[in-house]
Amino acid sequence: MKALYEKVTIDEQHSLLVKHIRLTAFGALWHYHPEYELTYIIQSNGKRFVGDHITNFDAGDLVLIGPNLPHFWRNDDDRLNEPPAEAIVVQFPASLDENTLGSFPESEPVRHLLQRSRYGLCFSQKMVNSIADRLIRLPKQEGMNQVLELLSILNELATDRDAMLLASDSYQLTASEAETERMKRVLEYVLAHFREEIRIDQIASVAGMAAAAFCRYFRKRTNKSFVEYLNELRINHARKLLSHADLSVSQVGMECGFNNISHFHRQFKQQTGTTPLRYQTTYRDKQAPLLTAMAELSQ
Repeated sequence: MKALYEKVTIDEQHSLLVKHIRLTAFGALWHYHPEYELTYIIQSNGKRFVGDHITNFDAGDLVLIGPNLPHFWRNDDDRLNEPPAEAIVVQFPASLDENTLGSFPESEPVRHLLQRSRYGLCFSQKMVNSIADRLIRLPKQEGMNQVLELLSILNELATDRDAMLLASDSYQLTASEAETERMKRVLEYVLAHFREEIRIDQIASVAGMAAAAFCRYFRKRTNKSFVEYLNELRINHARKLLSHADLSVSQVGMECGFNNISHFHRQFKQQTGTTPLRYQTTYRDKQAPLLTAMAELSQ
């Protein structure tokens, strides 16, 4: 599917658009726009797509997207008792870099940050923790105070040495329709069938490629093997089931596509640092006081 053009409307009285978004789930399609976009996820989780980079996202995710870079955040389809999706989104025109900041030699760090964001930048958790409150307050500010605060935030972000580039160096910002459609087919198939066995030759066929070529293609665009990506998706689903569904650990493993429970245990501990049973027990222990309090209030 070709990335859709999104018209960002910034009225003549403002230099940027700042939104505090609250939705049942993130529903934007694969899209791009000429403006920069800074997105901070207050609450939600799922998959983040930026150019040819795909990964999980959670609360605290902070990404700066450059002009015309296709992107979208997608919640998993099986959201169980999940709270609403909530984010701060700041969009501002490319002319900020080209016209405004170019007049100030002191703005070089920020201009360099914006140049790097043309491939997408994800900021470190340490940086996010230091500016999260400022991002949440930004929609409530007005006029020049809001503009100056954004510039100050960008100046702070420019100091994050652990910020990670997302799209690969070889990614074409004007990706062909055929190439975008291929990756879209692969991702949609995996999201629909991850509970089942997916063989490499199967998913390669969905992409219209030979198995070996597909493996190279997928790793180049996601920085991980297809099997690694599939296991991450399954474990992410398992965490939700262990937290919210009344299922045993073995049932959760089977529900997430792991026919071998020992393999499920190994993968879960490798990705979370704990066992499925301990994860489930810890979550329920935390929830018990809340459930008791709610029961008492209802009496």
